[in-house]
Amino acid sequence: MTFIDSSFAIEWLLGRSRANSIPLEGGSCGMLGHQYAEILIFFLKAGKKGEEVSQQLEYFEFMAAEKEEWKDAGELYLKARKEKSKASLADAVLASVVIRRREKLLSFDQDFKSLNLKETGGGVWVAHPARF
Repeated sequence: MTFIDSSFAIEWLLGRSRANSIPLEGGSCGMLGHQYAEILIFFLKAGKKGEEVSQQLEYFEFMAAEKEEWKDAGELYLKARKEKSKASLADAVLASVVIRRREKLLSFDQDFKSLNLKETGGGVWVAHPARF
């Protein structure tokens, strides 16, 4: 499973080249509820209808974080904030899911550096090796 952050999904939905240059494997891309809401809010502010955006997001599987991932997220969030990062709690939850499940993340948000993820290039993130 490859997880999708709102920064990636928004650019993908807008058809921007940076997002379209990363191949998506059909049926194996997912997002958490927080990211889904962030994407909807972005497009609602731009005047799009929620139903239209929801239909486009059907490509991605809707996932949920488990209790242990939420616990890790709290720790990651507090650590990042101590380091003066602007990472959100939604980002921390997503990072904890990626770390625990040892999956990839597609994002253009550099705040994931402070959440124990490492960019491998072009918006693809993985758990920092020290976290394993």
